[in-house]
Amino acid sequence: MAPESSWAVRFEQRSSQFDSRYDNHGNRSELGSSFNGANLNARLFPALSPLGAAASLGTTRFDHETQNQISILSIGYGLAPDVTIGLVIPYAISQTRTRFAVDGGNIGYNPAFNANQPIGAGNFPFAPVGGAIRPMGTAGVQNILTNPAFGYQYKPLQDSRSEGFSDPTVGVLWRAMKSPGESLILGLGLRAGLAKKDDPDNLLDVPLGDGSTDIRTRLEYFRDLSANFDLRLLADYNWQSPDKARMRIPAPGQMLAPASSKQTLHRALGDYYETDIELGYRLSNWRFATTWHRFEKKSDEYRSSLGANTSALESFTDRRSDQYRISATWSGVPAWQQGKLPLPVIIKLEFQDTFAGRNFVDIQDIYLQVITLFK
Repeated sequence: MAPESSWAVRFEQRSSQFDSRYDNHGNRSELGSSFNGANLNARLFPALSPLGAAASLGTTRFDHETQNQISILSIGYGLAPDVTIGLVIPYAISQTRTRFAVDGGNIGYNPAFNANQPIGAGNFPFAPVGGAIRPMGTAGVQNILTNPAFGYQYKPLQDSRSEGFSDPTVGVLWRAMKSPGESLILGLGLRAGLAKKDDPDNLLDVPLGDGSTDIRTRLEYFRDLSANFDLRLLADYNWQSPDKARMRIPAPGQMLAPASSKQTLHRALGDYYETDIELGYRLSNWRFATTWHRFEKKSDEYRSSLGANTSALESFTDRRSDQYRISATWSGVPAWQQGKLPLPVIIKLEFQDTFAGRNFVDIQDIYLQVITLFK
């Protein structure tokens, strides 16, 4: 909240990384584990079927890690003593480190194959290993994934980096109750879906936002307790509006959807809520706190105008995470009141870790926040 006729500015720098995730049963596994140790046989590449059940391009070795740097600028203006309007502008950098290799295999390229001609009995791309025909290897599999002749047209499995603005929010905060020992703040906001949506041609894409326009509601309650302790409760519910997205549509059980499956789908991302229960302790100009955070999201829904089966896209899109935070906050307001600082400044350092979840990455975050007020 900003004082009446004054500005409040908060800059937050968030660093996060993850290399594992929780599956639908809450079990933790390495990120992309379905791509690690996979036998590239006819189940994954149906074109191998004429060569028999034992035909394989090899076995994969896959390792994947994502690191994010997110900068969030929040600006609020006090319209009245208990009313603040504001804008939240996030900017993100996402870097993905990927190690991909293919070993072994008993199938290689047919030297007579012409990639400029349709694949068929007379122009078959594969042949058993032997003589001059070597196993496919990593480069060969990457070629299958990326070369239009094979129908997949994915981008190479390699390190990547994306950077840009995420979805901004404009909203209002109303302090509905205030007394010497407690306060209640209600919020309403609109998050504009401006971020670029998931790239259907990148198997490892990490979007900077979901690109959905949301209605955000917020309730925050703060109460002083005895012996310098305090309690903060937060509830945040987000309604995600329907939109459209260009996506590949895998068949049920299919790991790699061909490029021909791409369609513009009607998309309805699941609504989600977040809650905090935080206990704080004040010591002079410091406040130390520990927080339990819960995130839970409903399943996504997709609809094809052409009647395609989109159930594979909807599977395992309901998500939940339980996280804890520990934080330390220093207030420079007393120093400003004494003339020792040119502006009132509040600095907060917070660590967050995920300890349970479902269909959610096992993410760790470090937050640094700097808050100041001015006329």
